[in-house]
Amino acid sequence: MQLMQQLSLVLVATCLASSPLHAAEEQPDEAQVEAKGPHGGILLQQDDVAVELQIFEQGVPPEYRAWVTRDGRPLTDGIDLGVDLSRLGGQVDSFEFAYQGDYWLGAGVVTEPHSFDVEVTLAIDDKRYRWRWESHEGRTSISPEIARRAGIATAEAGPNTIERSLTTYGKLTTDPQQIARVRARFPGVATQVNVNLGDRVERGDVLAQVESNESLQTYALRAPIDGVVIERHISRGEMAGKEPLFKLADLTTLWAEFKIFPGQRAEVAAGQKVRLRAEGIDREGTIHHLLPAPGNAPYTLARAELDNADGLLTPGLLVAGDLVVETVEAPLAVDNRALQSFRDWTVVFIQVGDIYEIRPLELGRSDGEMTEVLSGLNPGDRYVVENSYLIKADIEKSGASHDH
Repeated sequence: MQLMQQLSLVLVATCLASSPLHAAEEQPDEAQVEAKGPHGGILLQQDDVAVELQIFEQGVPPEYRAWVTRDGRPLTDGIDLGVDLSRLGGQVDSFEFAYQGDYWLGAGVVTEPHSFDVEVTLAIDDKRYRWRWESHEGRTSISPEIARRAGIATAEAGPNTIERSLTTYGKLTTDPQQIARVRARFPGVATQVNVNLGDRVERGDVLAQVESNESLQTYALRAPIDGVVIERHISRGEMAGKEPLFKLADLTTLWAEFKIFPGQRAEVAAGQKVRLRAEGIDREGTIHHLLPAPGNAPYTLARAELDNADGLLTPGLLVAGDLVVETVEAPLAVDNRALQSFRDWTVVFIQVGDIYEIRPLELGRSDGEMTEVLSGLNPGDRYVVENSYLIKADIEKSGASHDH
């Protein structure tokens, strides 16, 4: 098994290393653009006109600032400047500019990620100028075959149920109504005992034969329920009196008794769902009863019935329970397996064709499995769920920049 896992890891690493990744940010055509202008922005030039364009984000949400010159002289009016950003997935963000006394300011926030195809248009009098280039970050390309072999799987973003839970602890017990104590009907001697501890019996099975002291007739002790022999107090030749000879328990269902302390009590009610965890075993049940603790202990017992048809749970087992105390319908939520850290963000990776790209998220409530998305993702976006860490590693390996 370890060898297979190692081979799988080598295969994934080889597949990703051979994929054409290439999240590096591209610059405009060098014939039109010098790397930087005097304010640190991208310098666009054509004929005697120059536009320096910068995403400014010092102390303010990211915004576009521009400086426009003709023959080296600043232009402060009489122009029409616009920027269109075409993002992966088809979204286009458009910005119009107004002069602010020192620079032209684009209306609106340049939201993350700053990964898009850029088109800048400028109209001065009857002359129009246009520049286009790609500015990509947090993006990579992986072929469908390599993605399949690497186990990369996606899901569609949409609404989901978020369940807030409260964790508590307790143990498993047998339902008293599923326990049967079998006594001799008439005092006598056990002439035959047919079952041992742990034997499973069905209702009507003969547990033992007893010879009555009075009539000297032999009668059968039969199982009154289906269950397991959990106590046996008689052997062949011993006297059967008034004490129970056998104790049977039906263990196909068990009770989980959780301790609810005063600070938790207001949130717990009968009818709530509970997820039980015990030594790698998961079960779901429903709180049926809330009972006072024995001996005036400072907690309440919340009892939930659990299916145990497979026999994996046993009475006395210590368990943890996550009680669902609030259910919220989130308009947009993602699987927690998709979440990755990237720079200072929590992100998912969306997929469009062979392209994968980061989407920084603002997150809301979570239940440990699904998390509410407040912003950063659109309903219907396909995002990576399985093996999302491989996409992260691939983008980081490519050394994507965050220049503007």
